[in-house]
Amino acid sequence: MVLAETGLEKIPEEFINDARTARSCASIGRDKRECLLDRSLHHWMLKRMMDGEKRGRPDIAYHILLDVTDSLLYKKGFLNLFIHTYDDNVIKIGRMVRPPRSYFRFEGLMIDLFRKRRIEAGDNVLLEISKMCLSELFRNIGKPVIGLSSSGKPVKIEALASRIASTGNTFVIGGFPKGEFSDKTIKAFNEMVSINPNSLEATNVATRVIYELEKVDGMWN
Repeated sequence: MVLAETGLEKIPEEFINDARTARSCASIGRDKRECLLDRSLHHWMLKRMMDGEKRGRPDIAYHILLDVTDSLLYKKGFLNLFIHTYDDNVIKIGRMVRPPRSYFRFEGLMIDLFRKRRIEAGDNVLLEISKMCLSELFRNIGKPVIGLSSSGKPVKIEALASRIASTGNTFVIGGFPKGEFSDKTIKAFNEMVSINPNSLEATNVATRVIYELEKVDGMWN
């Protein structure tokens, strides 16, 4: 699973020296250079940014990470997760990751990851971040890529899960609160499908697909 164009990033350099940046970050006990871009704190900033409506939502990555690592599919080693950020970083989620249950601690973990580039536990690399665009990530994975979008070709979710389970396809979910994948992202897909004509929350899509994949693998029999 790839969570694409996710609104998980540090505050862009061009806004660092604005006095409002320091005040907003101090309000949650963070230094302005170690603070995630967050709509609840930086709405004024996002209004000035390109694609501001898609950015500043690190909580989406947090909830997806919890959902994935709690799943039987992940725990049994059948699902890999990559989080691609709006500013073209890719976070590889390792095996046996147990994310913090507090969102504040998750923020701290992400800030630590941006600084260190790798989080380890003994010999196990839990999280690793690299500067990488989606096309490069897909080439490295080496599997056909299916993008999930309400504007894609309609498919039954059960049929999609069966196909992914049998072929090992990479499937991509948008990590942003509203809008559509960028043209650049869409061009990197082999195809784009829709499991529902309505626009669904990323967490809803992720959990539904994971559940159907687990059913295919007989984990709920």
